[in-house]
This record gives sequence, C-alpha cells and structure tokens, in this order.
Amino acid sequence: MRKLSVKTTFHERLWGWIYLALQVFVLPILLAIANMMLNLRLSAAELNFVFFALNFTVVTLIFHRFILENGKIALQAPISLLLNAFIGFIVYMILSNAVSGIITAVSPEHYNVNDSYISTMVADAYVLMIIGTVFLVPITEELLYRGLIFAGIYNRSRILAYIVSTVAFAALHVYSYIGTYSTQQLLLCLLEYVPAGICLGWAYAKTDSIWTPILIHMSVNAIAVSAMR
Repeated sequence: MRKLSVKTTFHERLWGWIYLALQVFVLPILLAIANMMLNLRLSAAELNFVFFALNFTVVTLIFHRFILENGKIALQAPISLLLNAFIGFIVYMILSNAVSGIITAVSPEHYNVNDSYISTMVADAYVLMIIGTVFLVPITEELLYRGLIFAGIYNRSRILAYIVSTVAFAALHVYSYIGTYSTQQLLLCLLEYVPAGICLGWAYAKTDSIWTPILIHMSVNAIAVSAMR
C-alpha cells in the first residue's frame, strides 16, 4: 500500500494529543462536576450528548484543514471510496461476529459493558444518542484514532500503526469501567473492538482518505444503536 498523502501538521498533532488527553482524563470529570454544582440535572444520555458535541466541535476545529484535504481525495474517486467502505464494513461484520462467537464459547455469560451502558441511554434519549453516536462520535474518533494516531505512525511503520491505533481505540471503550467490572470481562470487551480497529485502519490506508473509515464507523454505529431500541 502507498503512503498516506495527507499528513497532520505539527500544530494539529500538538493540539490533537493535548485534547485527546483532556478528553480521556479530564473532560468527563469536569462535566460531571458542572452537572452537579450547577444543578443542571442532566441525565446520563444528555450529559453524554454534551460530551459528544464538545468533542466533535473541538476536534473538527483542530483538524479542519486535515478534514478538507481528505475530502478532496475522497471526491477524486468517490466510487472507489464507497466500494472500499462497503468491503471494510462487510469484513468488519464477519470478523466481529467471529470474535464474539469465540468469546461467547469461552465465556457464555459475557456481555459488552459499554454496549450495555449505551443501551440504557438509547432507551432514555433515542434521538440524542442517534445524533451523537451515528454522526458526532464517528467523525471525532476517526480523526483522533486514525487521523492522529494511525496516520502519525503509518508512513514509518504500518504494523505498529495498526497495533497502537487499535489498542488505543479499544481501550477508549473500556477504560472508564476499570474497577467496576472484572479484569477478565474488560479484556474480553477489549478484544471485541479489535476487528473495528483493524478494518477502519485498512479502509483509511486503502483509500488514502479519512472519510472511508468515517463512513464505516457511522454505518456500524447506526446498526448497533437501531438494534438497541
């Protein structure tokens, strides 16, 4: 595969990494404190939507040039992009079902804790969760985990790019549950996100546009949230 042609600038990487750290370790705590101190009485779903919206706003501002440049590449070969997005989606579904099947065979009582949490919020605020998880989250996460992490490593080490971005992406979905669930359950949940990390990285590298994994991510989340209703 060829090298990725659109590179992040120094300032995009700097502010991207700073905000990624704030998003993971600081912002959730600040929002929870604000909700309590200001007596906003936001539900978990509403608070998560605020979190999604803030992340989307800040990350798209940081990477607006990167987004536009990748958009130009997508428009040069839209049919190829859509075809590879479809292939990536199908391969993801196959791998995801295979991994889930193996996990169920090993641990029949296992369930994905993050999916369970999202399901409760979908029941509480379906429209907000559709907007957040189908439109805001995929763009935000792809810019950070594929655009910032994967692309930042790929041109130097493709294997390492897949490993680091996939592990980081998987960890994003389980780290907040540490201490609440057993280590075994969280590790199994971690494994469930490996197919997504691999397929999204492949789709990005294959088409040279961040918009391909964004489309796949949107499709996967749309199906998942719709099934939770």
